[in-house]
Amino acid sequence: MDGTQGGTLMTEGPAIDTTVTLMPTTSSTGAWHTGTVRSWTAGAAGLVVTSHVAADPATVEELDGQRVWVSTDAGDDTSVTPHAVFQAVAQAHRDDELALTGVMLLAAETRRGAVRAPASLPAHLTMAEGVADVRTVDYSRTGMRVEGAMDMPAHADVDVALELADGREVHARGEVLRVDETSGEAVVRFVELDEGAAEALERSVLTELARQNRG
Repeated sequence: MDGTQGGTLMTEGPAIDTTVTLMPTTSSTGAWHTGTVRSWTAGAAGLVVTSHVAADPATVEELDGQRVWVSTDAGDDTSVTPHAVFQAVAQAHRDDELALTGVMLLAAETRRGAVRAPASLPAHLTMAEGVADVRTVDYSRTGMRVEGAMDMPAHADVDVALELADGREVHARGEVLRVDETSGEAVVRFVELDEGAAEALERSVLTELARQNRG
């Protein structure tokens, strides 16, 4: 397993009270949960992580004994903070606290926005200027980078239909932030996305990261 994909290993961990997203790995429809970091301990190589996370009692009860994906929240899109993503077994430590022990999937990727995965997925974009069939270079729950977009105008509003690896199609309203005319790549930010689509994207990204680490 390559625990360093996407960045350097995070041995010190996120700050106390950092928000984390918790998502069961075994359910394709299970909702995500959130908590806050109370402690974070990484092994000498930064690969194995043990963390205690505060969460509401209902979350603790639901996730107790389950395998979950854990990802730190980068905050809003204007902040730049390290991401950490790991797969862990959750155990109730107290009524309002989970103990999480697992292995890093993505470590210390300092960037804006949500955790992303490199993948080539088909997307259909509809704009006032016309339509475009493109493929992603990478994607997250907040947007995507696509190739084959040299004719797309920057700052255009787009309707996005993105086909995930499991065959599910998610829809979003987006904005073309920038276009690189040399490479033909464009960055699209999702500006309207319902909760179900956001959860599907997050699960797809984490599944893809886990698959790439196994490879």
